[in-house]
Amino acid sequence: MEVIELHQQFFTDFGFEFHSSRMLFYKSFPQGQQVVFVHYTEYPDVSYLEYNLGIRINAVEQIIHQFLPTLSDYAERSITLIQTPDAIGKSIPNRFVIEDETQLAEAILAAERFFVLNGFHWLDEMIQPENLEKAFAQQKDKGFKTQNFVYNAFRGATLARFYNPKDYPILRNFYLEQIKKREMTPFTIASFLQLLDYLDKINV
Repeated sequence: MEVIELHQQFFTDFGFEFHSSRMLFYKSFPQGQQVVFVHYTEYPDVSYLEYNLGIRINAVEQIIHQFLPTLSDYAERSITLIQTPDAIGKSIPNRFVIEDETQLAEAILAAERFFVLNGFHWLDEMIQPENLEKAFAQQKDKGFKTQNFVYNAFRGATLARFYNPKDYPILRNFYLEQIKKREMTPFTIASFLQLLDYLDKINV
């Protein structure tokens, strides 16, 4: 909490609020939320400081969790895409190694510089669901390292249905083939087929 509080004023100045129970900074927009996670892990000899940026599209999360076996309140707090800073801009490492207070101060300054130069711009780009859908389509073969392929497929197909209807038939079939090829459980395949049936019939 002490490390997070060092960032509090900075994120507040950019319109973010702190959610104390979920330990994240968030900013709402009409379709969902932008979020920033600050993770500080302390060990006797060394500590690690890392950041993650995320976008939540409410409609996507509410749809996919009708078909995924998740905890009842998870659909209310799940994030559509979480990205690591090093995938957005090369100015900061994936995580900072902290051995003293000077290094901590330097890391926080570097992180805030990253957000001003790259991070907030990426978040503002991704609140356009069409841009988020494009990011999923570009990563469709590999997925994102921050989430497993099943969630990637569910979200990618749903985003395509709403925000890229022209390519939806191709993408839905690609995700379905990948789920079958990766030898997912029969339950997962059945759940994904139910989602596709729902998406195929919905009016957009």
